[in-house]
Amino acid sequence: MKTSETFHTPFSPSIMETEGPKRFLDIVNEIGDEVLSDDKKSAQWDWSNHLVGKVHKEVQIPIVNKEDGDYCKDVMKSMCVEYLKNMISKSRAYIDNDIILHHPTRGNLHPTNENVNISQSWIVSQYKGEYNPWHQHSGHLSSVIYLKLPKGMKEFFDKESEDHYPIGGSIQFMQGDKQSLRSDTLTFRPEVGKMLIFPSWLKHSVYPFDANGERRSMSFNAYYVDKK
Repeated sequence: MKTSETFHTPFSPSIMETEGPKRFLDIVNEIGDEVLSDDKKSAQWDWSNHLVGKVHKEVQIPIVNKEDGDYCKDVMKSMCVEYLKNMISKSRAYIDNDIILHHPTRGNLHPTNENVNISQSWIVSQYKGEYNPWHQHSGHLSSVIYLKLPKGMKEFFDKESEDHYPIGGSIQFMQGDKQSLRSDTLTFRPEVGKMLIFPSWLKHSVYPFDANGERRSMSFNAYYVDKK
């Protein structure tokens, strides 16, 4: 399925904004409903000790089922490949200062899903007043995909927009120091299906919201693997 991507580059690192397929959202939500509603399964797959979030539940789960096989992993990998291809087209595909993807003789100009390894994937179940402080991820690329929003989220955002700094409920990325004629932050409001791909080292924070119900998202970390 072909999706449209928007690349945001207010500072050096690029953030890719796209939309996750409905089938992907349905599969992950189905697994999330099963695990999050069961205290034993939530404890079995608990991932909160590896994360910084001050939230209800954070669970690591295998994104796979009998009917769909590796479909979800393939979606995650393909989104990373689209990000890498864009970086290659801009001659900006450096990884760990060692791998140069865009180099005509020493780099891989045509990465595929086989070049991407999904190292972790987890679901964040967040409620009123909960948040994620500033943090970074591991890996080369990371992502967040929004799965569910509280029914009152639109009304909350409408009220938040009246404030002088409407940041509540949003994810914000930060790079460098504020200087003249440049931005050091970029902010996104969650929408069901919205997927963001970004360098794992890029600092980001998730601000609390004031609405009843669950805001559910999924994140993953990925490594570029040089098959040569």
